[in-house]
Amino acid sequence: GGGGAMRQICTSRSLVIPEDVTVTVKSRTVTVKGPRGSLVKVFKHASVDIYTEEKDGKTVFVVAQWYSQGKQRAVIRSIVSHVSNMVTGVRLGFQYKMRLVYAHFPINTAAEDKGTRVDIRNFLGERRVRQIKMLEGVTIKRDPDVKDQLLLEGNSIDNVSRSCALIHQACLVKKKDIRKFLDGIYVCAKGTVVQEEE
Repeated sequence: GGGGAMRQICTSRSLVIPEDVTVTVKSRTVTVKGPRGSLVKVFKHASVDIYTEEKDGKTVFVVAQWYSQGKQRAVIRSIVSHVSNMVTGVRLGFQYKMRLVYAHFPINTAAEDKGTRVDIRNFLGERRVRQIKMLEGVTIKRDPDVKDQLLLEGNSIDNVSRSCALIHQACLVKKKDIRKFLDGIYVCAKGTVVQEEE
């Protein structure tokens, strides 16, 4: 050993993959397959190593980096949390609930095209029909058990939450309105489609 060589410092984070999920890494593309389908994400952060390894009979997903500074640590964390969400998505699916909130004019919603689009009518009594297409892999339906509630479901947490944002933005009250109580459609709960047994 060259005695005076600087010791390399490696930061890594890992995630144990459940048995019903497979994770494959090819260059920077991570594919996660599970009972509900598969998700693919490309991580273009050149300075990190992404790989899987077997440990005690389990698959472990690892993100590692040499000489990482604070900012790059955040990158490592972010990749691991993305993959963790992908694993949850293909196993349990994500379900967000949205509430229809209105003072006078009941907001009417109809899920169309096999739940890939929602038509919103009568927002603030307006004639205009707002049509919002769900992002890829996301379906929407009215909650069968709760009045004035919508359920958005999908394996990709990003696409589910962004679909919610599209609906919310389509029903925003104009800035000049100063009433406390604003009509609109709001996310009220975030969870999974399948409840995991403890």
